[in-house]
Amino acid sequence: MDTKRRLKRALSAIDDATSTLKRVRSKVENGRSDISRALNELDDAETNIRRAIRELPDGV
Repeated sequence: MDTKRRLKRALSAIDDATSTLKRVRSKVENGRSDISRALNELDDAETNIRRAIRELPDGV
């Protein structure tokens, strides 16, 4: 996989995870979500961010 494609995929994953974090934070702040489910979503988002960072090409 070329560097540009890996970078685009990693940035997309980070963007998706960031959107998840914002959405869950809003749910929690508004008291409309089950806290346990929200925490699981946050954990998943964090895992996706870590995975995307590991996939970044060296030197980026």
